[in-house]
Amino acid sequence: MATPVAGDSKSGLTDLKNVESELARLRGRDGHGASVRATTVNLVVFSPSDDCTRRAAEAMTRIGGGRPLRSLVLEPGRGSARAHISSSCWLAATGQEVCSEQVIVEAEPAALPSTVVGLLVPDLPVFLLWQGEIGSGDRRALLEELAEVADRLIVDSDECGVEAAQSVLELTPSLTDLAWTRLAPWREALAALGDSPGGLKAYGRAHSIEAHGPENEAQLLAGWLRSRLRRQIGLDHARRRRELARVCVDCGQHALVVERTGKGSVGRAVGADGLEHPVVLPSRTWAWLVGAELDRLGSDRAFEEALAAAV
Repeated sequence: MATPVAGDSKSGLTDLKNVESELARLRGRDGHGASVRATTVNLVVFSPSDDCTRRAAEAMTRIGGGRPLRSLVLEPGRGSARAHISSSCWLAATGQEVCSEQVIVEAEPAALPSTVVGLLVPDLPVFLLWQGEIGSGDRRALLEELAEVADRLIVDSDECGVEAAQSVLELTPSLTDLAWTRLAPWREALAALGDSPGGLKAYGRAHSIEAHGPENEAQLLAGWLRSRLRRQIGLDHARRRRELARVCVDCGQHALVVERTGKGSVGRAVGADGLEHPVVLPSRTWAWLVGAELDRLGSDRAFEEALAAAV
């Protein structure tokens, strides 16, 4: 793993025409270093608020050490386009400093798509991370334009909702949802309960799921079970929580349960035979979730089928 280098380099507000020269200067540390650009991906981030910009900037700094990237954080604003530039560097095993680049662009919404095209590193995958609601009108139109240059679109149904996530599926060859990524350990634990003959038989009689957590995550889990089991599964969204805490699949005479048991990542799973065993249910940071999705490029058929069944 790369070792962080103290003292990230930053540039002040600059015209877009000077972005590349400023990035080159930061990589060279004014001629005193041996930093190199080893960019593996372009990440375009829509940022509708200052809080979203801060979250994105912090996440890009964390992600860049393992996945050198150029991130373009887009802030809709007024007036001529301007950019804030920074470069975060890590000491690689070769002894060189490997740098990730971040450009925060402030511009009229109509100018953002063409600005992005001019700042992308050529011949590398383009990921579009959309923060907040998808909305309609001008915001939806901006998403559609940006999606045209992206290989993969990342949304978060915790923020935009499952129905809105489903509505943008046709805009991209590859859509994913950070909420779906959050659910990965829960899906793995639930799937494991079907590994035994008794568990498999119980799933064959499953008719509803009860979930204690965010409504969108409950919808996605219900959609996932419907698409995997090829049967109608009802949803009882029992309690609204900020984080998923308990899932119970009602199979008639038996119930399959996965739930958290404390503040940490330890949980328990109860099978059709009534026996329980520990499971790991980690709470991932937003930066971790985004970074995990940058390792995937192709479409996720299981997610797309779950999303369709959820709505």
